[in-house]
Amino acid sequence: MMISAAEQGSKIKVTTGICRVCAQDAPAWYEECSDGIYLFADCYEHGVTSEIVERDLEFFLWGYEQEYKRTYSHLAIPITYRCNLKCKYCYTMSNTSMPVPTDKSLETMKQLFDAFKGNVTLIGGEPTVRKDLFDIIELAKEHPNVNKLSLATNGQRLKDKVYVKSLMSAGIDFVFLSFNDMEYDASKHVTNNKREALQNCSDINIPVWLQGTFTRANQLDSFVEAVRVYRKTIFQTTMRTVKFVGISNSEENFFVSDILRHLGKENECKKGTSPFNRYIKLEGTKSKICSWVLDMQRLDSIDSNYVIADNSITTFHRGMIEDEVLFKNNISAAAKAV
Repeated sequence: MMISAAEQGSKIKVTTGICRVCAQDAPAWYEECSDGIYLFADCYEHGVTSEIVERDLEFFLWGYEQEYKRTYSHLAIPITYRCNLKCKYCYTMSNTSMPVPTDKSLETMKQLFDAFKGNVTLIGGEPTVRKDLFDIIELAKEHPNVNKLSLATNGQRLKDKVYVKSLMSAGIDFVFLSFNDMEYDASKHVTNNKREALQNCSDINIPVWLQGTFTRANQLDSFVEAVRVYRKTIFQTTMRTVKFVGISNSEENFFVSDILRHLGKENECKKGTSPFNRYIKLEGTKSKICSWVLDMQRLDSIDSNYVIADNSITTFHRGMIEDEVLFKNNISAAAKAV
C-alpha cells in the first residue's frame, strides 16, 4: 500500500526494513501520516513501499523505546505448503491455485534437526494433510536436538478424536490451534470443526496454545469465550492483527492498541517481546497481542527461526517474505519456459 507525499509527515524513527519484491534489507523510516503510523522502506532497485503499523503515536513510541532480549531458541518448519482450506488471508503460499513447493522429505527433516537445537513447531500450509505426519513427529521426538515439539494446525483433522489420540501417542507436546471468529473464517463448518478440535484436545489432555487473527474488534468476543470455556486446556494465547504479510494482503486497518481497547486492557498490559506486541492476562491465561511489522532492527526478540522452501534457515518475518519471493520467481521462470 502507498500513500501520497501530501499525506506524509516527518520521520519519527529510522531503521532497516525489507523489500517485498526481493526480500533484501532496505533503508526504512517511520512517519506519522493522516491515518496512522507508517513504516516506509526504500529499496534501491524496487523503490518505496509502505505498511501502516499503528494508529496511536504514543502507543507506538512507548513500545519502540523499550529494550528487548532474545530468550529462547525455536524453529518453525513448513513441512508442506499444501492446505485443506482456502483462507482469505494466508501468511504462507498455500492459499493459491498455482503449484507450490514439494513437501519436505523425512531425510530433509532429519538434516534440519541435525542443524538446529531447541524447540520445534511443525507448520504448513496445513501439516495434517501429510499422511506421514506421525512418522515426522516420531522422528523429531527421537532426535536429541529437539526439545518440545508442537504442531500448528487449523484444526480440521483434529475434529476426529482418534486422530488426536494418535497425535498424543506419536509424542506431540502441544498444539498451536488457529481459532478465528466465524466472520473471519466465513464458514460455519470450518469454525465448528475448530470447536470440536478444541474439545477433543481438552478430552485427551493435549495442551493448546490458542491463536486467533482478527480484522475487527467484534471478532474478539468468540475467541475470549473459547478461552473462558477451555481455560484448563489453553495454557497461552496469541491474538494477531491481519498485516502486510503473505500472498493475500488485507485492506483492513486494525491494530494492537485496538485489541487492547476492546478488551478493556489498555491500562493493564505489559511490555511484550517487541515494539509491536503487549502481554495481558485473559481469563487468567497469559496472552500475547501482536502485529507483524517488517522492521528488521526491531524484530520480535523471541521470533522463531524459519525454514524457507530452499531449506535454508532465517527468521520468521524474513522467511515469510523470502518464501513469497521464491514462489513468485519460480512461477515467473516456469511461465517463461513455456
